[in-house]
Amino acid sequence: MVIDLTKNNTFEQVKNIDEDIALSYYKKLNLDHSSPSQEALSDSEFLVRYCFFTQEDRRLMNINYKMQGGVSVGRASQRYVSKYMYDAEKKILNEKKDLDTIIKEELAEYDKYQPHNQLDKEQHEDTKNYIADMIKTTVAAVDKIKLEEESASERYCSYKFKDLVLPKIGRIDMEDRKSFIELKTKHRSKRKSDTKAGFSWVKGYLPKQPDINHIRQCSFYWKATSKKPYLLYVNQDSYNIFNENNCELLTPEYMNFIIQQDLIKAKVRQNIIYLCKGSVSAMSKILPPPDFSGFMWKDIQEEYVRKAASLWDNV
Repeated sequence: MVIDLTKNNTFEQVKNIDEDIALSYYKKLNLDHSSPSQEALSDSEFLVRYCFFTQEDRRLMNINYKMQGGVSVGRASQRYVSKYMYDAEKKILNEKKDLDTIIKEELAEYDKYQPHNQLDKEQHEDTKNYIADMIKTTVAAVDKIKLEEESASERYCSYKFKDLVLPKIGRIDMEDRKSFIELKTKHRSKRKSDTKAGFSWVKGYLPKQPDINHIRQCSFYWKATSKKPYLLYVNQDSYNIFNENNCELLTPEYMNFIIQQDLIKAKVRQNIIYLCKGSVSAMSKILPPPDFSGFMWKDIQEEYVRKAASLWDNV
């Protein structure tokens, strides 16, 4: 079925989406794939971050000490335990070094982070005090999982669902032939308290049950690779490992359920883009703005918040 682009699309037509036309709408938005991180966002957040903002905008937006700390712990752990590292599609033999050397090099990288306000600076400096311990704890947890010798990190995996125009792509933290590990770090944070100092440092909480968005990530990697998932949470001195043996959310039955739920959400988003012909302005007229006072925007520069909010100026 070929749809006349000079006419408005109708809800009836989304039942028979023309893939070439749909791809032209995604191209208009500079999108050639989806990902677990994209699909975890609300439609409004996705509209702002991946349709309205450019890739350069996203790179220039502030991150925070937790994200930087997670990158450092993950990268150092990968360098120690993996035989291979991936740079996009390129598989590279990892240069093995002792753990103390890797930690020293990673701390130097961690120091390059530029905090965006005073609280972020304080928390960044506090995190540096236990980054080494967190890396060692992660390595100990991975050793308990016992990846095979031919292990690798940062490989992209892809899966094309039948009803979706774009492929879905994700990057795996660590894997071997039969299993993969998704790593999540839990960092200390500064909280107000009744102490003399007026604040205290609270240890990162290790969950008794995984976050559902982390289950979504694992479910996709499982679907794309057919490998057994391990979801690993680490704080400064301990860890929790979840797999299908101790967590029903990581059983094939539940992961299939999650995949089907995510597929429905992805199809609805695809329908919105198709009906609006890839127009950001048109989508902003049928999607409400995100909560700009919420946690996802608290570290973002004011210029980007104002730019995002301007999408709804003429609704």
